[in-house]
Amino acid sequence: MTEAWWSYALKEFERHLRAQNRRPLTIHGYLRDMEQLRAWMLGRGRGNEIPSTDDLRHWLAELHEAEATGATLARKRSAARHFFDFVATMGVVRASPVEQLEMPSHEYVLPNTLSRQQVAALLRASEGHQRDHTLLHVLLGCGLRVSEVCALARTQVDLQNRLLYVAGRVVPVPDEAFTQLDLWLKQHSDVLVFPIKQRMVRILCEKYRTLAGIPEQVTPSLLRHTSAVWQLVDGADPEILKIQLGHDRDDVMIHYIDRARQLSDNEVRGWQQEQLF
Repeated sequence: MTEAWWSYALKEFERHLRAQNRRPLTIHGYLRDMEQLRAWMLGRGRGNEIPSTDDLRHWLAELHEAEATGATLARKRSAARHFFDFVATMGVVRASPVEQLEMPSHEYVLPNTLSRQQVAALLRASEGHQRDHTLLHVLLGCGLRVSEVCALARTQVDLQNRLLYVAGRVVPVPDEAFTQLDLWLKQHSDVLVFPIKQRMVRILCEKYRTLAGIPEQVTPSLLRHTSAVWQLVDGADPEILKIQLGHDRDDVMIHYIDRARQLSDNEVRGWQQEQLF
């Protein structure tokens, strides 16, 4: 792998990213990160070599020592993964050196995502209380922040078009969540959709988590993460979802995408195993 190859590979990588309709800032960030890795290899007199897993580990460690933030390190690691996955499809490497790279403890890490079975169990546990049942449906279906759901007013709900207008965003309401929301709004006339404090929402999450038999702690933030990841698994466009969620950090979306791909692969493997029996 020569320095000239780097130029060719990065140019093809840029075309690949543009073909995927990645945001300009994302493309710029990925290319800049890989140019930095290229310069790091050249600085060690090894510009004609493919970086190994150890090389990537040392590169990230040096950045950490230079006080790079966890979000920055997460983005650079993701950029390397996308780049070397692409390089592998070109046949230059047998396997991406990022595959064996551990997740550094200082990187931003998402909480565990609830499984589909746990989501269903949580919703079943709340069926006896319409407000709580609707609240959980909206948190899981729309991915709202707990502050947003507690401040949600009836005037922000467009029942005809099945939309919520939240903090300048337009958030679609899934069918199941819409059914419950429609029922709940017909039962009470308060200005707020959910006249409830944020602290109480957290208490309710723990209450129904216990009733559902879910061992891990359940928080409103976990429900938001779960909503985002499963929407991606089910085919949501990452860029549109980012706008709907109101995210301004690419590194968080990158983690959502990584988790969604992992869960999607697990579902495919589970389906394949079921076909064998």
